[in-house]
Amino acid sequence: MLFHLFGAGRVSGGIDIFLAISGFLFTAMLLREAVESGGTIRVGRYLARLARRLLPAAALVILVTTLAGLLLFPETRHAQLLSEARASLLYFENLELIRSQLSYGAAGPETSPFQHFWSLSVQGQFYLLWPLVALTAVLLAKRAGRSPILVMGVMTGLIVVVSFGYAVYMGGVSQDEAYLMTRTRFWELGFGGLLALLGSTLTLPRRWRRPAGWAGVALIITTGFLLDGAALFPGPWALWPLLGMALVLAAAGPGGGAKDPVATATRVLSAHLFTWVGDRAYALYLWHWPLLIFYLEIRERPGLGVGGAMIVLAASLVLAVLTHRWVERPVTRVSARISLRVPLAMAATVLLIGGSASSYAIHQIDLQRSGAPSLAELDHQDYPGALATLADTDAPKNVDFVPDLQTLAQSRPDYYDWGCRQEIGDGPGRGEVLVCVDPDRPADPDLTVMITGGSHAGQWHHAWRMLAAQNNWELLIADKSACIFTEASDPENNQCHEWNLNLLDVVSEREPDLVFTAGTRVPNDGSPENIQPGAPQKWQQIMDRGSEVLLMRGTPRREDSVADCLAQDGDAEACGMDPISYRDTNPLTTPDLPEGLFTVDMTEHLCFEQICPAVIGNIAVYYDQSHLSNHYVESMAPLLEAKLREAMPHLF
Repeated sequence: MLFHLFGAGRVSGGIDIFLAISGFLFTAMLLREAVESGGTIRVGRYLARLARRLLPAAALVILVTTLAGLLLFPETRHAQLLSEARASLLYFENLELIRSQLSYGAAGPETSPFQHFWSLSVQGQFYLLWPLVALTAVLLAKRAGRSPILVMGVMTGLIVVVSFGYAVYMGGVSQDEAYLMTRTRFWELGFGGLLALLGSTLTLPRRWRRPAGWAGVALIITTGFLLDGAALFPGPWALWPLLGMALVLAAAGPGGGAKDPVATATRVLSAHLFTWVGDRAYALYLWHWPLLIFYLEIRERPGLGVGGAMIVLAASLVLAVLTHRWVERPVTRVSARISLRVPLAMAATVLLIGGSASSYAIHQIDLQRSGAPSLAELDHQDYPGALATLADTDAPKNVDFVPDLQTLAQSRPDYYDWGCRQEIGDGPGRGEVLVCVDPDRPADPDLTVMITGGSHAGQWHHAWRMLAAQNNWELLIADKSACIFTEASDPENNQCHEWNLNLLDVVSEREPDLVFTAGTRVPNDGSPENIQPGAPQKWQQIMDRGSEVLLMRGTPRREDSVADCLAQDGDAEACGMDPISYRDTNPLTTPDLPEGLFTVDMTEHLCFEQICPAVIGNIAVYYDQSHLSNHYVESMAPLLEAKLREAMPHLF
């Protein structure tokens, strides 16, 4: 928590230790219960214990965070907020973060207030799976006539080795996913389990306890200062804080840290201040992150200063004390006096109601999106869109723009839902070029057009679909998210580069008549519009394979979402793009480009002298920081066709 508030969000190693301690406590508890009962675990008692310990405080924080988020966040973020509330309550938030491609990093105004639930989700999944390991160990031990501790140790060791190896592998493939995955984290839980199985043999000789204890504390404290945990964990470097934890545990004497000599690490850590915080640590962890995110949202700041951090810290402590006093302790006292069925029934009710309510709300938002009218269903006089940039066309005033904000925020091209768009970054098979085949392909097309080279080419999909339908063309799409069109220089270690190489084989195989791609990139930092290094060579290689190449001038960018800005009552100008990067000459007019390229520039229908508006002709132009909305792209289809007829009349 201190690193989140005062350390610019740096990873401290605290989560790694938290997971290892969970493995330490539950491995010993489950194995002991399984052995004493002859190879069984009382599942009802086990689940009731988990429910009364974890669920009340978590459910309260999730409810309050959801309600606060619905009030503070623009409606464009409500669907994701509800999805993560459901995922946090049902303990799969880490999987939701991976699905929605959110990475764990320093908190910012658009960071999820539920992001910290990823580690609790890993812990919850462990709690459901680990009893099976303990039961299997006891049964195998009985059959083999071996010690259950030995068998459990062997099984845990195998799990640690496999999970550790997978963490190393995934760290090289996709670090963001590796950080959040359960499979890559299981070795840390197993590490704690192995420490528990060592039992009394974990204790160090007396003369080594003092230096070992303080060495362990030093390893723990220095983790966030010396290591970039977001880039390194849960790989081998996560052993740094875990070994620190192991040294502290081993440094405790047989009577416990509270009875160790004065000035030893274990005695200091057993002081009242630390045990007081420890009793409230769960609630403190639950509250601090949403408070941090909401503070940044309210103050409209990208990060915390010292004053803001102190405010969040104080508020977190107050809420943690209240939660511990009025939620956790009463639930524990009451649960000890009632039947196991009551906490189980209450937990099931909370999960069922929470999961159903959030799912219903998400479904209603989806219905709103799916029911939004397409451009073809709208009155073109009220919604001329890009046609309003022509001298003889005006857009009426006092007409609400389309699409509505919920629909706009999800206004991705249709092919995003076809399962043929290659995922972002590195991972198994992500260097393969997937081709989206036109579902409306004519039986005997006059022309085959391939859209490729990233999302800034793919955003024109709807305009090309309209042109293809009108002119008997076949339309193909080959897109890898966030993979810019460049010369492949490191295909063995970079799957975007591998994808770029494989694309040439696909072009040779598919033989498109025309390859359409984005020719320039417009940064959001005010630097000039540019052609990516190596792109001209790639264009030439495509032309060498017999296809013509058409380059579209890039579209502008901004740091925050246009849809979010409009949802917060911003106007078309305030939420628009800064056209500073467009004031210079179009880079595609340079004479240094390969001969035979064709170019098209739609800037005049996006930007005017001083602004690139967020709404033109009563149609929202962008749905996020840089991508065009489907409605506006469709309104540009006739304008695109006019430019193509001028530049490439042979297509028609």
